[in-house]
Amino acid sequence: MSAAESIIKIENVTKTFGKYKAINDISLDIPKGSFTTLLGPSGCGKTTLMRLIAGFHDPDEGGIFINGARINNIPAYKRKTPLVFQEYALFPHMTVYENISYGLKLLKLPKSEIKEKVNEMLEMFGLQGMENRFPKEMSGGQQQRVAFARALITGQDILLMDEPLSNLDAKMRVEVRNELRELQQRTGVTAIFVTHDQDEALSLSDYIAVFNKGVICQVGTPWDIYFKPESKFVADFVGVANFIDGEVVGFSGEDIVVKCSDHVFEVNQTGHAVKAGDPVTIMVRPECISVMPNAGEDKSEGYCWNGYIQKSSFLGRMIRYWVDCGPFQWIVDDSSPSQVLKGLVNIQLDKSRIHLLTKDR
Repeated sequence: MSAAESIIKIENVTKTFGKYKAINDISLDIPKGSFTTLLGPSGCGKTTLMRLIAGFHDPDEGGIFINGARINNIPAYKRKTPLVFQEYALFPHMTVYENISYGLKLLKLPKSEIKEKVNEMLEMFGLQGMENRFPKEMSGGQQQRVAFARALITGQDILLMDEPLSNLDAKMRVEVRNELRELQQRTGVTAIFVTHDQDEALSLSDYIAVFNKGVICQVGTPWDIYFKPESKFVADFVGVANFIDGEVVGFSGEDIVVKCSDHVFEVNQTGHAVKAGDPVTIMVRPECISVMPNAGEDKSEGYCWNGYIQKSSFLGRMIRYWVDCGPFQWIVDDSSPSQVLKGLVNIQLDKSRIHLLTKDR
C-alpha cells in the first residue's frame, strides 16, 4: 500500500509500561475510508495501539501520522479521532438529544444548526422519538447507537472503536455490527475497530491486523487472513484448523511435495521459498473437507481416506465431526447435512484447499 492511500500511518512504534513492552516496533498503514480491525487475544497490544492513535498514550519510540502530519505531541482533544468505548460512556444525566449534541455545543454552533444535525443523526441511527430519553431508559443496543451518533456528529473522518459491541447479547451484536458496517460504508469514515472476536473481525473488516505479544503477525483481507495465514498462530487464532507437520521432500512441477508420516501431499508452491528438508506444516480448514458415508476410496478427485467418527457436535448451521483416519485426525465441518453420520465414513480433500505454513510466530 502506498503512502498516498493511507490516512493513518504507524511507523516503528514502541510503547512500554514499566518493564512490560506492550507494543514492540509496530508499523501499520490504514487506508482512507476502510474498516480496519485490530484483532488478537487479551494483552496482545491492540488496545494500546488504539489509545496511542487516540492520544491517550504517547509512544516511547516511532511516529504516528494522520494525513501525513506527525501527531505524537498533539493532545487527544485536538486529534479529531473520537473513540467509542465498550461502556458507551454516555452522560447519564443527559438526554439522547443532549448526549448527541454535546460536541456541537462545545463548538458553539447555532441552535438551529445543532438541531438539524442532531435530527440527521437520529434518523441515521433509527433513534427518532427517543431524543428525550435518558440512557438508563434505553437498551444496550440503543445506547450504543447514541454513542456512535455522538462520535460522528461533528463530521470526523476517523472513528476509533474499542470493543464497542462486547456488552451486547449475541443476536444484538450481529444486528448492531451489520448496522455499523452499513453506516461506515455509507459515510466513508475510516473505522479502526478493536476486538478479540474472530467472527466479528471477519464479517466487518476490509483489513485485519492480527496481534500477538505486542507485534503484528499479519495484515490482510479477511479472506487472506482466514485461508492464507502466514503463521500457525494466525491460522489457529482465526477460526478452527487442521494441522499436520511434515517435511519438504521435493518438487513436482509447480507443487511442493511434502511427506507427513507415511503420506505424501502436493501443495502449490506460490509464495513459498522452501527447499528439500525444510520442516513445514500443512493447514486445512474443516469446511474444506467433505465427509460422506463410507463407500470406498476414490482418488480421482483429491486425497481420500476411510475413517471413523470419534465424536460430533451439532452447531445449528453445521455438524462438526472429529474423524480418525489412522495417522491423521481431521476436524470436518458439514454445512449441509442430510443426516448425522456415525461410525465409518469417507472423507475427501481437494489438494487446492491445502495451505502450507513455513513459519510460526
